[in-house]
Amino acid sequence: RSRAMLVADKVHAKAVVTILKRRVEANKIERMEMVGDVKGQVVVIIDDICDTGGTLCKACNLLLEKGAKAVYACITHGILTHPCTDRVNECEALKELAITDSMSLDQHREKCPKLYPT
Repeated sequence: RSRAMLVADKVHAKAVVTILKRRVEANKIERMEMVGDVKGQVVVIIDDICDTGGTLCKACNLLLEKGAKAVYACITHGILTHPCTDRVNECEALKELAITDSMSLDQHREKCPKLYPT
């Protein structure tokens, strides 16, 4: 079983949706597609790294366009390279971003009210 399914089972999620992305180079996505249905659902994105926030914000916007009621994100490693905090703040589709403390988040907390260190 996939890790996504294992996590979904642990949190009693109704479904797993996959977002496929095609990168043309680092930090540049050519296209993004979603497999699954999120209409009317509260969606939680689970990912390993958030660097510039571009991929995360594009994914949040895609989910909202496809009918998600709300989008939250949980990230393991928050690198948060500029302009990440600006992108997260400006991304209306993303309600909250929870990030583990594997890296220091002190300099980002005041700049980004959506940031929730765990």
